[in-house]
Amino acid sequence: MFVSETSGGTPVIEITAEEHDAFLEREVRAATGLSAGEFRRAYLAGELDEADPSVTDLVGLLRIGQDGHGA
Repeated sequence: MFVSETSGGTPVIEITAEEHDAFLEREVRAATGLSAGEFRRAYLAGELDEADPSVTDLVGLLRIGQDGHGA
């Protein structure tokens, strides 16, 4: 992990793909009990309740790991 800040003082945290994967795994397991892979598969299959805020939060984390391109 690399931490810096913008000229305006906003913190910028850069993590590696491995660090993101580990973070995502912890967050998904804590919220759903599923692995990140199981969650991704269930989401893509339409098996999760998208009205559940925890699902939408986790999907956002999936997209961050994909540079915003899909889950």
